[in-house]
Order: sequence, then C-alpha cells, then structure tokens
Amino acid sequence: TAGEGGTETTAAAGGDAVCPENLTIQTDWFPEPEHGGTYQLIGPNGTADKDTISYSGPVQEQYAVGGLKTITIKTISFDKANSSQILDGDADMAYIGFGDVIKDSAAIDMVVVMKTLDKDPQMVMWDPTQYDIQKPEDIAASGAQVLHFPGAAYIDYMISKGYMTAEQDDPSYDGSDAKWVAEAGAVIQQGFATNEVYKYENEINWKDGAPADVSFYTVGEMGFDNYPAALTMMKSRAAELDACLTLLIPKMSQAWVDFFNDPKPITDAMIEINKTHDGFWGLSEAINDAGFKVLEEKEIGANSADGTYCSIDADRAAAIYDTVKAVYDAQGVEIAADVTTLYDNKYCAGAPGR
Repeated sequence: TAGEGGTETTAAAGGDAVCPENLTIQTDWFPEPEHGGTYQLIGPNGTADKDTISYSGPVQEQYAVGGLKTITIKTISFDKANSSQILDGDADMAYIGFGDVIKDSAAIDMVVVMKTLDKDPQMVMWDPTQYDIQKPEDIAASGAQVLHFPGAAYIDYMISKGYMTAEQDDPSYDGSDAKWVAEAGAVIQQGFATNEVYKYENEINWKDGAPADVSFYTVGEMGFDNYPAALTMMKSRAAELDACLTLLIPKMSQAWVDFFNDPKPITDAMIEINKTHDGFWGLSEAINDAGFKVLEEKEIGANSADGTYCSIDADRAAAIYDTVKAVYDAQGVEIAADVTTLYDNKYCAGAPGR
C-alpha cells in the first residue's frame, strides 16, 4: 500500500530509498497551530486544495530522508473516523487520541509511533453566568446538554465518573458555533482551550449580541490525561515502513521543535490555507497568539519524560489504559490486553527535545 498519490516503497542501491515518495498524514481538524509540527515538514509554501481539503508539497530539505519527496496532509473527513482512514489505506498515518487508540484496539490493529502534543487541549466549556460549575461533578448537576463529536473516549470517561449523565450526552456537534449561538450558551460544548476560548470571548457574538467570557475544564483537568492526536499507523503499514520510520520519526520530532522555535511562518500560512479550504473554520493572528499562550501555560507542547519531543511515557500510558479499561469493561467492550502493544518508542531514538 502506498500513500495517496505515492509509490510503493522501494529499496534502492545503498538502501537509501526506504520511504515512499509521498507520505499521507491524516489530521483531526482543519489547519490550526496544534498541527504545526506536521505542517512544518512542508513549510509555508505548499499547495492548499479546496476540493480535497488538503495541503501538500515537497518535504523541506532538512526533513527529507529515505527517498521521501512529498507529503500530503489531509484535513479531517467528517464521514470517517480517523481510525477508518488508516484502516482503509487512505492515509499512512493519522492523528488519533491515545484514549481512542485504546478504545478501538481490539477491532483495529494500530500502533502509535510518535506523539504530537504532550497534553490534551480538548475541553468542555460553559457560560459561567448560567452554570455554577466549581468541580467536574457540577457538570452533571447542571443538567445541560453536553455537545460533542460522536465516539469520543473522554465522554465515556466523564459519564463513568459521574461528571455528566447519559441524558446530557449530545453527540451532534459539527464543529461550528451554530448551536451555542442559537441557544445563547445554554449548552456545554467541547472545544480546544487553545482556540475556542479566545473566539467566544473576543469574536463570536453569542450573548446579548456580543462575545462573553466562558469557563472550561480540559480533559486532563478532569483526570483524563490523554495524549491527543498521536501519530498512529496500522501495525502492518508500520512494519512495511520500519526502515523509513527509523529515519523519519526523529526528523518529524525535529520539525515540531523547529515549529515551536519559530511558529509564525506556519501559523500565518494556516490562516491562508483555511481561507482556501473555504469552510466554516478560520484563524487569525490574534487567535494564534492567544492559543500559543494557553499551549505554553498548560504545557500542551512539553517534552516527553525522556527529554525527547517524541515518545509515549510508559507509566502515563499505563494509567490512561487503566482509566479507559475500567470504562469499557463496564460496557462489555473488548480492548487490547496489553497497552505496551499499542505504542512503539523505538523510532524516537535520537529524537530531539525542545
């Protein structure tokens, strides 16, 4: 199997061409700073395509190894879960939260080869003038609908902990502000602490014709210490690209370090990429600047425990697994018996840190 528009992996004389010419990476949303290290692989001069909602281009020279020439970054497909993207062979690797990797682990043979972010910016937010929420259990007591994307492990966790009730569960979120605005903030809604907080407090007229303050908990603050958007592959594809990943993953880690050191070329480009995609999602310099402040304050872009910007921490992975297993044992959903089969840090050998 090859990435979209790519070729089969070849082994040239000297073993240099161990990577496909094109690698396809499926992200979990429209372009945003939380994806910056992946877009850094191409840089700001790639090509955005409205029809395929993708961004592609030559790999920047400093990251080009193993015969890899181009990368295609696919924005989320709303008709498929990210696990389906790699299952169907539409992408070589995809952004999938570690909790969701665990959730789907018995059904889909996946492996995480690298983190993207260290802490999860996923949150639930509310209007503090309508709901007095001082602890997670108060979300359940509020009785408000909790609007979110379907199939999220953190929602199952919140229900299992009593932080929300099954009756509050509303998986009809489409990523837009339409329902929140229509109901003047009478719902509790998922979002990213690095993005929507700024938008609802500064740009979206949702309360008496104006923006207004929101309050929120990140999923980590509620005890779900997830690795978000982990770079995940089918195990069979990772095995095919083993020699490639050995060379490429440290370069992908370097791209994240380089992005954090100088984010503006990429975040500015993302503003224009979203304009080309022409959906309901957009960025601005102000949103990007505010998001970076939250990203650093909440250590969302921190190094791994081993000092790389790459690996999955074994103790933390075990803790996430135990949390998720308790949820799905209660539901009768089978998951993998051993969390260490769901990630592989070997490709992070020699990867840099920030």
